[in-house]
Amino acid sequence: MPNPKEASAAIDEKSEPIVTSGSENYTAEHIPPPPPPPPPAEVHDAGPPNGGLVAWLQVAAAFIFYGNTLGLLNTFGVYQTYYETHLLKEYASSDISWIGSIQSWFLMAIGVFIGPFYDAGHCRLLLTIGTIFVAVGFMLTSISTAYWSIFLAQGVLTGLGTSFLAIPSVAIVPPYFKPARRPLVMGIASLGSGLAATIYPIIFQSLQPVIGFPWAVRVQGFISFVLCLFATIVARPRYAKNAQKRTFRNLFRGAKLGDPHFIIYVISIFFNNLGFFEPLFYLQSYAELHGGAGLPVTKYLLSILNGSSVFGRLMPSALSKWFGILNAFIITVSLSSVSIFYWISVSNIAGNIAFSVLYGFFSGGVVAFAPIVLTSITEDLSYLGTRLGVLNIFKGIGSVVGAPIGGAILQNSGGYLGMQLFSAFSVLFTGIFIGILVLIMAVEDKKRAI
Repeated sequence: MPNPKEASAAIDEKSEPIVTSGSENYTAEHIPPPPPPPPPAEVHDAGPPNGGLVAWLQVAAAFIFYGNTLGLLNTFGVYQTYYETHLLKEYASSDISWIGSIQSWFLMAIGVFIGPFYDAGHCRLLLTIGTIFVAVGFMLTSISTAYWSIFLAQGVLTGLGTSFLAIPSVAIVPPYFKPARRPLVMGIASLGSGLAATIYPIIFQSLQPVIGFPWAVRVQGFISFVLCLFATIVARPRYAKNAQKRTFRNLFRGAKLGDPHFIIYVISIFFNNLGFFEPLFYLQSYAELHGGAGLPVTKYLLSILNGSSVFGRLMPSALSKWFGILNAFIITVSLSSVSIFYWISVSNIAGNIAFSVLYGFFSGGVVAFAPIVLTSITEDLSYLGTRLGVLNIFKGIGSVVGAPIGGAILQNSGGYLGMQLFSAFSVLFTGIFIGILVLIMAVEDKKRAI
């Protein structure tokens, strides 16, 4: 006969374990498994709102920041002429151009640090610092009389302030709109630099003879401070949810800075900035020697150029629909280069006005197109600030050496031809490298299709 204990154990092995809860008994098989944890989210929501009050307020804020970064930079031509004829007339043109060049270098090159800070969630701090620095830079410039003090106030301090505003001015808008709408809204935002670069020189040229250099500069400083203060208040960047937890190492890794598309794009923009500023710095002095001496309109050529750029900045939305973003950028850059080649033939005031309109229009399109091209080759926009920061290093190098090289060519050759050719070919190289990028991407698409 079987042992009673062994029989009881056999029965227990065949039985299911019992879980008791109150008066009801459930088997372990009937207990539902715990739900899986949700996947980590990298963005705010499923997609950009593509409009609405908050989104358009970001466009307004970017509009203002564009005006007080690139817009300020593009007004240096009137200061160049004033310094050459009044305050710093004992200095060479190339020496004076270093003030504007160092300003542009700070605007762009410091972005390698600003971009990661933006992506890490510190936009408001960056905007506050930038607004204060720009305003203080204006005020210190207004009381400066020596080369070194103007260099530090206008070149270094104002340039450093604009660097804190530049990355947000570009990065704050794209996450609020879908790709099809970005060319339009980013073109509208970039109008700020063209409008400011038109108005600021007029303010300076109109007020300086009446109230003097110090107060003409202070008026611009007050305007800049009030506008940037408003933009800082309404700015609401759309961050990734884990933005505050990101480290610099993770940001640089996530931005994929070794991507060949990004590298080629960086090289192309370097060449554009190498030749971009020569016409802005030397337009007025060239016109005074080529049919514009003593004419009132000569003082406003830079405003005409920057005013034309306002219309050119609307090109991206139209051309990108017909040709695609990259092809449209090649067309715009090539026409910008052609307009500089045309500048060589100008010998009267009508020609100077025509060049101001043409170069302003096409170079404005280049300024508006450049960030759109970057967003089109950036898969994750939460790393856009970091990419912009690295890009700005090379933009800054091109900007800081371009105008002084042009000034040195001008001074050593005794004429403007060498400087104009240097500027035109530099911009042309931008179109060539973007063309190489288009070919590489076409080959990659063909391989994927196979």
